[in-house]
Amino acid sequence: MTNRLKGKACIVTGSGRGIGLAIVRAFAAEGARVVVNDVDKDAAETAVAELSSAGGEAVANCEPIGSVAAAESVVQSSLDAFGRLDVLVNNAGVLRDKMTHTMTEEDFDVVVGVHLKGTWACGRAAIQHWRPLAKNESESGVPTYRKIINVTSASGLMGAVGQANYAAAKMGIVGLTKTWAKELGRLNINVNAIAPAALTAMTEPLVQDPEAAKPRLARFALGRYGEPEEIAPSFVFFASKDSNYITGQVLCVDGGLVI
Repeated sequence: MTNRLKGKACIVTGSGRGIGLAIVRAFAAEGARVVVNDVDKDAAETAVAELSSAGGEAVANCEPIGSVAAAESVVQSSLDAFGRLDVLVNNAGVLRDKMTHTMTEEDFDVVVGVHLKGTWACGRAAIQHWRPLAKNESESGVPTYRKIINVTSASGLMGAVGQANYAAAKMGIVGLTKTWAKELGRLNINVNAIAPAALTAMTEPLVQDPEAAKPRLARFALGRYGEPEEIAPSFVFFASKDSNYITGQVLCVDGGLVI
């Protein structure tokens, strides 16, 4: 532990399990205080208990993030618990994979609503809180860097059969990332995205049959999915002062899936 995030208050949506859980663990290990947001209340509270027992500071929030009101509640939970917000990680997600001709309007709306609208709504809530703070800091000559880290995907960057809803949402997140970077740079708000590929509850079924998994794994230069713990350090980097001069970028942490 190097305390790279000591004193920072961070929100990670969808952090009750998988990559999100690995992120809050890594943040807490670096001294951050975290809001564990997850619609699964038990998962969120279990994560908070784990972090707290290890000496960290964490609170649970179970809002579904797909609306402006819910997103504002998530941001407010950090302000109520820690008196501040420094880092927002938009990680929450859901899958409803189907070929386009069988995909329903609900399948499309749910996935886009969580991934794209949820990212926009949470970012909007954080930005509305940060703007007046950043303006005051600029006038005083003491700038403070704040961070938004969005989660995109190889599906968004390259397309994926059966994921028209998911791929559209994830590519939309790239557009949000680059737009926010241009809008918010003068306020010292860094906005970047990470496209991870890790073995989680969602991806494990894809590799359970070794023979069937071979063609999929052959797409990775390293021949495998990563572990969530291999993904989390990139989020620590983007959340820390080490990334103060980086904004509007998409980092693929995917074992060479996207090259």
